[in-house]
Amino acid sequence: MNALPAENQQSLLLEHGLHSFFMAQWVSIEDVGEVARRLGIEAETTVVCDFQAAMEFYGSKSEGSQRAWITRLAPGWSLVLYLNGFRSSPEALSVGGQRVFDVSCVYGIGEIDELSYIHDGVWGGTIYDEEEYRIHWEDLTYDITSLEGQLEEYLCVLGRVSGRFLDRDWFSSQGLLGITPE
Repeated sequence: MNALPAENQQSLLLEHGLHSFFMAQWVSIEDVGEVARRLGIEAETTVVCDFQAAMEFYGSKSEGSQRAWITRLAPGWSLVLYLNGFRSSPEALSVGGQRVFDVSCVYGIGEIDELSYIHDGVWGGTIYDEEEYRIHWEDLTYDITSLEGQLEEYLCVLGRVSGRFLDRDWFSSQGLLGITPE
């Protein structure tokens, strides 16, 4: 449980063009098609692509629609990355005993939400309220008084919970890019 990422998680986000915001949901569902279905993404709107292609496609063809890139993160886990700053409600993703961890950080205004935890359709507060997750964060020493320190801790905790930190292979992996309902 004391694992740390090989690379600074925020540096990877910035390197891959996520400068303005980072909004994502870690979902305890491995099947990205099921995640897309629960988000209400119509199959005909999806494109299989890596992150760079998702960003290029989003930038050139989005026309204001809300898009999400959904990838398999680790055994038993998917990650939903919202490309335009609007995330879907996590309740539908968590139905049936699933867990969802919700991260929202807006760099431009220096705002970060608490690391939310939703289980089986019920908001459980923050991950720090759940005793079962204490082992994932209690030894971390990030400066959580800063936005950067707080986000780095969140990403480290979620990497420990899911069994995989964000890395270059994840950014180059294939995922589903789809239009989320308004």
